[in-house]
Amino acid sequence: MFKIIQFIAKFLKIFFFGIMPFILLSGGSKGDLESIRVDKGTCSFKVDGERSFHLDGKATFTKKIEQDKFGNTIDNLLLSFTSVDGGEKQTLEFIIASTEKMNNGIPVGVHKIKNLDRLLNKFNGVYGFADLGGISELPFFIKSGDVIITESFSNNVDGKLEVQLENANGESLNIQGSFKADIKV
Repeated sequence: MFKIIQFIAKFLKIFFFGIMPFILLSGGSKGDLESIRVDKGTCSFKVDGERSFHLDGKATFTKKIEQDKFGNTIDNLLLSFTSVDGGEKQTLEFIIASTEKMNNGIPVGVHKIKNLDRLLNKFNGVYGFADLGGISELPFFIKSGDVIITESFSNNVDGKLEVQLENANGESLNIQGSFKADIKV
């Protein structure tokens, strides 16, 4: 009888300290960006700040090639996300500028946010802002984070973003989510 009790005690010890942590960890949700699925021409973003909410809406883009007076070309991708919440229009916009020579404009990959401490002349990086009616009277400007382009074709641009924005009062927002932008007509 004593051997059976020792066996059960050893089994329970192995189960609770060896196997149970794996079960608990594998069943948890990471809450990553992969779980957010969006339809073509839409976006879905989780916004965290003083107020947390979801911004779901329309996603569009435009591509433009600019040339400076020295003949240097810069590819610009303007991503625009709009939603209407309680009659208030909410807008997020990001400009990705690249001097890399690509056939199809802005390359697929991670585009890091860069601090703007100068004019936009020859800017190479990501700039963005948010005008979230009903949240703050002041616009929010991008502070840090990444915009990830996963697919880029002539009529659609898909990706994810995880950015931090801040307004002039020091209020900050963390925004993360996915988009499948259609070309703006």
